[in-house]
Amino acid sequence: MEPYRTDEEQIDALKTWWQDNGKSVVLGILAALALVFGWQGWQKQQGDRVAEASAMYQSLLEADSAAESGAAQLTTAKHLAETLKSEFPGMTYAVFAAMYKAKYAASDNDWQTAEKELDWVIAQKPDAPLLLQAKVRLAHVLLAQKRYEDAQKTLEGSDLGSYAALIAETRGDILLAQGKNAEALEAYQQAKAQLALLENASPNPLLDMKIRDLAPATSGAASE
Repeated sequence: MEPYRTDEEQIDALKTWWQDNGKSVVLGILAALALVFGWQGWQKQQGDRVAEASAMYQSLLEADSAAESGAAQLTTAKHLAETLKSEFPGMTYAVFAAMYKAKYAASDNDWQTAEKELDWVIAQKPDAPLLLQAKVRLAHVLLAQKRYEDAQKTLEGSDLGSYAALIAETRGDILLAQGKNAEALEAYQQAKAQLALLENASPNPLLDMKIRDLAPATSGAASE
């Protein structure tokens, strides 16, 4: 048997249901629409911010490339790096900006600022290549301050991957600065061996020079 025997009974039932539930249905529909359009608006806003950050980063790259031609371009690059980091802190572009800020600080021998920026980059836990690059740069900053143990610790516990050669060479630089020539030579030779394992790796004349400079000295010391 049908629940309602006539059309009028069905209409009356619908009217009653609408009186009891119509307001909540309308509110639910409005809420759903607001959620959809709100989400779309948020996505558009995020897209606009990514585009803005990307454009600013491109300007930073251009200013950095031209920085050697004059102080004005360097000032522009520093300003763009600062703005990019402060206005887009949750994006990878901010991490790149901090790397540039560290670079400029190191060029000015402002080791504390360079260390601060690189510590910030590492704290963001970026992808491995960028993380290892930041660690290597931080090791050099600490080396410049003669904080040898801190520099070595910075390089510990990393998944080296394609950065194994660079990290071994950096370890050699730290050991050389400490006067540990034999250990430095061993680190440099390890770096050269790691470099040989990489496909299409570019030659490293500076590394070769470091090995040549140390090899006669260490072999002579050993024969005495």
